[in-house]
Amino acid sequence: MRLLQTAGAAVVMTAASFVSHAQEPVNGESLRQAQGELLPQIGQLRQETQALRGLMEELSYQLGQMSSDQKTRYLDLDQRLGELVRIQKEAVAAVPAQGSTTVSDPPQGATAGNAVASPPVTPEVSDQDAYNAAFQLIRERQFEEALAAMESFIEVYPNSDLVLDARFWRGQVFDVLGRDEEAIEAFKSITLAAPEYRRILQVKVKLGKLLLKNQDVMNGRKILQEVITQAPESVEAGLASRELEKIN
Repeated sequence: MRLLQTAGAAVVMTAASFVSHAQEPVNGESLRQAQGELLPQIGQLRQETQALRGLMEELSYQLGQMSSDQKTRYLDLDQRLGELVRIQKEAVAAVPAQGSTTVSDPPQGATAGNAVASPPVTPEVSDQDAYNAAFQLIRERQFEEALAAMESFIEVYPNSDLVLDARFWRGQVFDVLGRDEEAIEAFKSITLAAPEYRRILQVKVKLGKLLLKNQDVMNGRKILQEVITQAPESVEAGLASRELEKIN
């Protein structure tokens, strides 16, 4: 009986061994097949990861550049705006003073028809100093005063290269104050008058956002799409795309 049990056990072990060896090739083949399918996927994921890493590095660099540029502009404004109030008062006061002299006290012998025209008023400060002073008011969050100063700057220095910047910051201040209609008008006037302005992409993004906010979806979408078409790789294009995604 014990001999039969021993023989039976041997047969069972032998059968199990055959089954195990028979299964090994099947499992190995399945594993190789799975590996063959996974390798291309792993390669694709690696490429996508590298592309995303490159995109993140580019965005990080662009943000750093924007931050540095913004800091430089604000520091520059900080140096300039200290004299804005004094400059604005002097420039505005000089204009009516000159004009009143011409009207009320014409030179002897002059008549109403041939009165001697007064020479143009020359501001006592440079346009750069006047602009800096106006911008300082923005830094100090004196927004109403800043609006008046920027408007005065535009009137006194109409031919200055900084006029467009003054108009841009007026639009920004209107936006901060929640005066959307005035902000829209300020930004829209820049897009019409100066399409080559160096900050035109920022202007369009601001204008597009304000139009969407005020339910002018068609025009808001149109101008944001213009930003993407005009400079698809720019930071502003990314901001425009983000705003468009919110309404889709």
